[in-house]
Amino acid sequence: MQEYELDFGLCQFFPDYVTYSINEGTDLDSEKLQKFYTLCRTVFKEQEFGVIELKYASFSINPLFYLQSKDLLKNVTSHSVVLSHQTQTALCDYESSFIKHCPVQVFFTLDDAIDWTQSS
Repeated sequence: MQEYELDFGLCQFFPDYVTYSINEGTDLDSEKLQKFYTLCRTVFKEQEFGVIELKYASFSINPLFYLQSKDLLKNVTSHSVVLSHQTQTALCDYESSFIKHCPVQVFFTLDDAIDWTQSS
């Protein structure tokens, strides 16, 4: 496992997927998402991989990034979101509706997200 601490969160890279958790109160704008996915491309190179978003903190995200950055996302085969509270489901569903490049699934445990990611 490779771990990278970015100024807005922590990324952990495994052989076929990456997990990331964002710091509390972060505005996850297009620039930060670009930085994260560029790091993914550097680590995974041309390999396909899954993304597991650990939504344990409260942060905002610009979902338009997913519609505007298709080339950067071409090797992403799945995107799962692990929520800490069921109350986050509606907002997560809205954000996920912008992800068109791969299947998206919401979970409440990391183990379930990993299982789904590795089977996608």
